[in-house]
Amino acid sequence: MSEKPRITVFAYSKDRFEGRKVESLENALEFKNYSVVWVNIDGFEDLNGLKEVFGFHDAVFKALRRSKGRIRAMVFGDYLFLLLYQIYELPGGLKRERTAIFLKDNFVITIQERPGDVFNPVRESIRKGEGLFREKGADYLLFALLDAVVENYIPMLERISSRMEELESKILKRADEETLRRIHRIRREILFMRRTIFPLLETFRKLEIDAGEFFEEETRGYLDELHEHIMEILEVVESHREMANGLIEMYYSTISMKTNEIIRILTVVSTIFIPLTFITGVYGMNFRYMPELSWRYGYFGTLAGMLLIALGMLQYFRRKGWL
Repeated sequence: MSEKPRITVFAYSKDRFEGRKVESLENALEFKNYSVVWVNIDGFEDLNGLKEVFGFHDAVFKALRRSKGRIRAMVFGDYLFLLLYQIYELPGGLKRERTAIFLKDNFVITIQERPGDVFNPVRESIRKGEGLFREKGADYLLFALLDAVVENYIPMLERISSRMEELESKILKRADEETLRRIHRIRREILFMRRTIFPLLETFRKLEIDAGEFFEEETRGYLDELHEHIMEILEVVESHREMANGLIEMYYSTISMKTNEIIRILTVVSTIFIPLTFITGVYGMNFRYMPELSWRYGYFGTLAGMLLIALGMLQYFRRKGWL
């Protein structure tokens, strides 16, 4: 048997506030006399009460049942439905979680896969009476929740930027396979964020065009700013993607330079030994009549000559800038 979803209600007006857990969605209706009622549900397992209490359309529940549903905004006669993703940083990398949001009359209903979200700053502002929450309606709360989702991307992008700067320094000092793996991991995270964030452009644009009647004029201005904010974040994501690709190119360029350096040194060593090998080859021939073989100082003279040749070639290479 599936676990019963946890339901939390935040209800507030200009001069009062109440927040507590409730047993069912029917209990949430007890707060309808407040200016705004925010109902948060942790868990997608049992949502039959939504249809019974609020009369939401079957198309909404079909979208919620898909574990990998795409980001969307659906406008119905008297309510608005959004499905988007929150992104979290976990030890194994970035993970995303579906989040559904409904706006109907003075109710805002959020549904999440599990407890924990990016909405705590909104909760604290409502609880303490900060900002415009107590003076605005449910449409402003919806904007604030969307803004919290978007703002959550910024610190993650900043941390990714710091990690790339660290990897850049490491590549210049010592490029190894672990560094390359870390670069590819960051690149996958950037692409993951881009695939999650990019559909929000269309979603927010649909809110502005098709759902204007659900928002006051001032709130529609906030939505315009949110759309612009998403575009700015996507520009940062693209910049990070280019930087990650640049790190990969830098890595292979550094490896290539080190390989060329090794080949250059080996080539110099081989070049020095060519005349020395020739000399040892000549005097290694077993002819009977070779005058140098009977010379008392022939062995030492040959070694000295070979040493002078090697030193002379090293000096020549240095003068040419090859060493």
